[in-house]
Order: sequence, then structure tokens, then C-alpha cells
Amino acid sequence: MDQIKVVLAVGIGAAFLGAVVYKLYWKSKEEKNFRQLVKGWKACSVVSQLHIFPLKSGLGIPVEEAHAQKIGLVNGELQDRSFMAYNENNNFLFGRIHPTMVLIKISVSGNKVEFTAPNCESITFPIPSQSETEKLVKVRIFGEEVAAFDCGDQVAQWLSQYIFQKDSGARLAHLSYPKVSPRVLKSKPGQNWLKPTDAGLFSNATPFHLLSVESANDLNSRVDGVEISTLNFRPTITVSGCQRPYEEDDWRFVRIGEAVFRYVKGTERCILPTIDPATGIKDPNQEPLRTLRKYRLAEDPVLRKAMGESPLMGISLALEQAGRIRIGDVVYVGQL
Repeated sequence: MDQIKVVLAVGIGAAFLGAVVYKLYWKSKEEKNFRQLVKGWKACSVVSQLHIFPLKSGLGIPVEEAHAQKIGLVNGELQDRSFMAYNENNNFLFGRIHPTMVLIKISVSGNKVEFTAPNCESITFPIPSQSETEKLVKVRIFGEEVAAFDCGDQVAQWLSQYIFQKDSGARLAHLSYPKVSPRVLKSKPGQNWLKPTDAGLFSNATPFHLLSVESANDLNSRVDGVEISTLNFRPTITVSGCQRPYEEDDWRFVRIGEAVFRYVKGTERCILPTIDPATGIKDPNQEPLRTLRKYRLAEDPVLRKAMGESPLMGISLALEQAGRIRIGDVVYVGQL
């Protein structure tokens, strides 16, 4: 498969020089092995929920335990963001434009996959084999080309009917690790803290997103007229027991069970959290996004330039050490 070249951001203005130096300092430190940097571990919370999202923008599947691999959480045959819907121009389809996608549920048994959704008959189809090279297709995620396997006409018609109420317009792509090499991330201007190997399968950037219940509760106390769940933010790892909300913002290395994760950035939020994960309906007042913009915009000038008016909620993590994690595991934070 084609390798994506790493594009280095250049030409950052002098006004941002101080922040750039700070980010490069952290980048140079984090390129070292975490064992060289962490002086000790402090217990800060526990894992309260784990979710795998097999379909990008689809329903999260709760699991009791999972194996944290480079490409994301894996539980048996479930792999995070291993399926992605795409349109006739090979661009990915996502829930912020097609909100009812968040209700599509996936189950996998062997090489068979079942899709179910409200008011639709379920559909079962085979996962394409790696030997079926005629099914290889290049799909795009925010302009980045990814080579994947098309899942065939049957599920394409099902998706098209569900999303567009017609027989065409949507198709389904699949990636499976280790059958394919992990994606290589392209750096973007102002985002040099991302490593080329931090990507998951079809995730936007890093495959691990951690959010604390305390942060969600604090947000709920600020929003009127709507109940916000952690699931609005689609975290793969939900933790509870933090001493204060947004404490996770300060965690640079995280150890859970056998796995160790590295902080990459605060997770910027698009319109997707305004969609009720139980109904697929967007909030008419754009909550909780509207409230988050009042107090959770990036303060660092480089981050702010990169993320604009997208507020931060939770943290994006990359994997330093693979391993099994479980609900109830203590969350340890590296002391530097």
C-alpha cells in the first residue's frame, strides 16, 4: 500500500515562537522511551467504561476488557474504527452530517459482520479477504488517502438506503490489523506533536480517547435543558474518581493494566457531541458545544491556531506499550 509522506509544518510566525519552543521541548522529551522519563506512577482514578467503535461514526460497543494495540482497542474480532462508510467520491461519511449513523450497531463473528439500525432489517455480509485485491479502494479521510477493502454491493445498498433513502450513494470500507500496515499520519500545520505512527485504522488522528466522568459532570452543571452523557463524546476509555474535573488535561503518561499511553493533545470537538447517542437527533441549540466554547477553547496560541473555535474535552492518547486493560483497573499517571 502507498505510504503517506510526513509533511512538516513550516513558516510559523514570530508571534508564536515561544509556544513553538515549548511544544518542541515536549516533543523532544516524548520521543524518548517513557521509561527514561517517568520517575514514578501515581494512582489518580479507575476505568469505569470501555467502548469500541467498529464503524467510524457508528454506535459504541461496551466491553469489559480490551487489548490496547497500536491501532486502538481490540476485543476478539472487534477492532476500533475498522469500518468506514464512504461516498461516490471516495470521501468518508460521518455522523456530524448524517447523524443517524451513530445508531448503526455492528457485531462480528468470524469473517461475518452484522449491521443493525432502527427501522431497518439487519444485514449480514462477509469481511473481504486480503487476497481479494480487486476490492482494494483508496478512500479519503480529511484529504488523506487510505488504501482499504470495499465490502461489496449488498452492504453498500443497505447503507445507502439507511443514510440517503436510495439504492446508491454510500459504500463500506474495511481495514484489519495486522493484515494491513497501520496508517502513517500526515502532520498538519500547528500539529507537529503528532508522530507519523500515532494513527489508528480509520480514526481521525490517535485511536485512544480518554474522558473523565468528573469532566462530563462539570459540563452538565453548566448546560441548561439537556442531559449530557460521556457517550456524547465517544471516548474509548472513561475514567472516574478524579479529584477535579479536567484533571486529565495534565496527564502526560498514563498506565492502565498492562498498557502505557502517551498524551498527544486535548481532543478538539466538532458538532458530533451535539447528537444524542440514543436517538441520533442533533440538539437544536448546539449543546454542549455552545457551552464548551465559553470556557474550553485552547489557551496555547499554537493549539488555538490549529483548533480554532473547536473546544477541548478529554485527551487524545497514543500507545507506548501494548497490553490488556479492564473496567476497574486503576489509572496511574506518570510523575516526571
